Amino acid sequence: MAVLKLEEIARDFSDGRQMRRVLFPTDAEFKPGALTVLSGPSGSGKTTLLSIMGLVLRPSEGSLYLDRREVTSVSDNEAAMLRLRNYGFVFQQPMLIDGLSVMENIALAFAVQGAGLPDDFLANGEGLLKSLGLEGTAHMQPRLLSGGMKQRASIARALIKDPAILLCDEPTSALDAESGQAVMTILKHIAIEEGRVVIVVSHDARVFPYADRLIKMENGTIVSDTRERYLEGKEVK
Repeated sequence: MAVLKLEEIARDFSDGRQMRRVLFPTDAEFKPGALTVLSGPSGSGKTTLLSIMGLVLRPSEGSLYLDRREVTSVSDNEAAMLRLRNYGFVFQQPMLIDGLSVMENIALAFAVQGAGLPDDFLANGEGLLKSLGLEGTAHMQPRLLSGGMKQRASIARALIKDPAILLCDEPTSALDAESGQAVMTILKHIAIEEGRVVIVVSHDARVFPYADRLIKMENGTIVSDTRERYLEGKEVK
């Protein structure tokens, strides 16, 4: 069953004088157990598409389905609840708050919902940090961590609520080669071994070898998609 499905999704923006189409009608579906890389030059529409998939931006046309439910026209409050329950987000910058410990930063995933911490939060948080190679950092402040460690801590924050879908916007572009490889290895594991939908927006060619599926965009349109080769069990080059 497809977790995410897009049917004829399109998006227009206004520059104050006229409407401009930045994403042309797009069909796609994403199932768990694969790491998808969405690539293309600046202005190709990839971040717009990711934002629509994450219920952050509404499409101008078309329909978005989450677990077979059409969610294109839900209210802003319901969209926020769907994001909190189903999605984790990783951004180019880790956006950790100095002055809070790593574990306190992870706890913010619950605070934004106004919910208390579950009884097993500390155990789950420590387990996540250990699995991400961050054992012993729970009480450290982010300023004491390397760039790669900060990004891994942000992944822990995204995963603490066990989301089915992980959306990542340029997660390696600010990292050196070694740190970028570590982050992509983790994201690959999350997709394959944990059976989640993982979608990575990137123009960084270093991430392409990690992709089970590589989608390339130009001028608001998908120009290539290796989905069929992945379904046939062929390696994505």
